[in-house]
Amino acid sequence: MDRLTTSFSNFMIRKTLKGVPAQGNIDNPVYRKQVAYLEAWFSIMGNFILSIIKGVLGVMVNSISLIADAVHTASDVITSIVVIAGFKLAAIPPDEEHPHGHGRIEFIATLIISILLAAVGVKFGIDSYKRLIANTPVAGSYFVVVVMLLAGLFKELMSRFSIDLGQRISSSTLIADAWHHRTDAIASVLVAIAILASQFGYYRVDAILGFCVSGLIIWTAIEIFRESCSKIIGENDPYQVEEISRLALSISGVMATHDISVHDYGANKMVVIHIEVDKNLSLLRAHDIADQVENSINEKLFTSNTTVHVDSCERENC
Repeated sequence: MDRLTTSFSNFMIRKTLKGVPAQGNIDNPVYRKQVAYLEAWFSIMGNFILSIIKGVLGVMVNSISLIADAVHTASDVITSIVVIAGFKLAAIPPDEEHPHGHGRIEFIATLIISILLAAVGVKFGIDSYKRLIANTPVAGSYFVVVVMLLAGLFKELMSRFSIDLGQRISSSTLIADAWHHRTDAIASVLVAIAILASQFGYYRVDAILGFCVSGLIIWTAIEIFRESCSKIIGENDPYQVEEISRLALSISGVMATHDISVHDYGANKMVVIHIEVDKNLSLLRAHDIADQVENSINEKLFTSNTTVHVDSCERENC
């Protein structure tokens, strides 16, 4: 992510989230929730203000393109509401029916946003087809072109901000919301290009570009959907497994690790790990090593659901 976006994200975190570090632990549920709320509310306010500006200018200059784009921008608030609802429900404490919490609701929120994103891509394709067949000019003035380009720039900046925050807390939900901003930016730019191309008689340029963008959006939505489904099913993160192994091996007495599994429940993780210790150790000493490994992993991942199995090392190099 570019330095300007990173600096802006740091500034927003410092000013709006008191006492929260700009680069917090991504496994800290409190940090994740606060950063997600910042992204969602910033998106809601940005879309609300932008839609009002587009709508007012559209009425002033009697531009159907601007008024339609204002409605499209206002509808993007829905995805931000999904983000807030997803993280709020994911923070519900564990109960008897859900002993590991409700964190996977965050992944369901991502699924919903990916479906909405795919719907936008399909609509792009349908609209592009209609324009290709009609081969009619897109009405609009140079003033509308300038407004559309500035709106597209603003939405792209919102997209980069959301991606930066999403990467900070490793949240596919925020990154999916960022792509929704990006589709709005692309739509605004395409309208501007269509108006300019129409001035020179190239009426199908907008439709051809629209087909390309439609394919990109649908492909992105499918990738986000696939990633979320994989997490819901129970995908093991190799980087997290490697980090857990490193933590265990840093404890004196642990000679090897194997069969590490991480059940991801969003902000909550359930870890199962097998450690190997000297076969001549006493049961009490082996139990003490297991406790140290458990505490180290729980502290790092902000969880209390680590299970450590102790095996005696029978290999020659033990």
